[in-house]
Amino acid sequence: MNLKQLEYFSAVAEAKSISLAARNLHVAQPPISRQLALLEDELGVCLFLRTNKGVELTEAGRSLYRQSQNLFQDMRMIVDSVRDINAGMRGLLKIGMIYSNISIALQYLKEFRAQYPQVELYVRLGSPGDLLEDLNKGDLHLLFLRSSSERGSGLHERILGEDPLELVMIRDLDPAPDQASVPLEALKGVPMCLLRSDDLWGYSNYLIKECQRQGFTPNTTFRCYDTPMAMQLVQAGFGVSYLPRSIVETQPHLGLYTKPIQGISVLSYPTLVWSSKSVLWPLCQAVSGLCLKGGCREIEVKKPELRIPYQYCK
Repeated sequence: MNLKQLEYFSAVAEAKSISLAARNLHVAQPPISRQLALLEDELGVCLFLRTNKGVELTEAGRSLYRQSQNLFQDMRMIVDSVRDINAGMRGLLKIGMIYSNISIALQYLKEFRAQYPQVELYVRLGSPGDLLEDLNKGDLHLLFLRSSSERGSGLHERILGEDPLELVMIRDLDPAPDQASVPLEALKGVPMCLLRSDDLWGYSNYLIKECQRQGFTPNTTFRCYDTPMAMQLVQAGFGVSYLPRSIVETQPHLGLYTKPIQGISVLSYPTLVWSSKSVLWPLCQAVSGLCLKGGCREIEVKKPELRIPYQYCK
């Protein structure tokens, strides 16, 4: 088995057609068919089922495809690592972030870009679980998350600061328009657009419990899957929400603003997470180094179940 055979095999698996794979690879069809036959003979398994519409992977074929993709990823990481060593602080740095960290992350990336203009930045949004999975696979190099996200072992984390939770609202739904902060009892009967009850950080559950201590249950009109939807509902006048204060900076045109709740001080902690196994370790260290200017501290996550206690933050 060799890399050329795996390349042909993967191309056919993705195209579900030998002829289409041949066109995509700009090679004749017979060499691909011959290499696939040699590969099946060597492994002693059938990798494809021939159908009227093309080919489909067998169970053995699916297993080989998954493992071959991991092999190709490792090869790309090796190539990138060697090139980065030769070129210095260059390369493509792949960054993942959650929506609520956009405004915070962009502050650091702007400074990083000014110091390292030769580095190309790739940025995408996603859920914490998906981003961490891609970080562990090497598809992403570093992440901007929040402190209560699940972590894996071998990851480094730097807390970027404190972000207080506040009520997000528009003027027409302000429960205390003449006050800088909102009394908790003023929320009684106010329509609210809260994150779903199983949201990772527990923002909504905390607010509900505080209201219940005051003898009432919030008037929850919407349960939202994510923060962008909650913000859109608030902007449309369906209610107020309870989110990190910095989130309104992601969409300043919506006319949203925040107010704290009197007597309640809850903090969320934006964090930078990266793996020591990353081939772009020097670039990850350069990004994390920018955080030190703000008094952040770096820790290494030793166990998957570890949560970052608040005393790590300044």
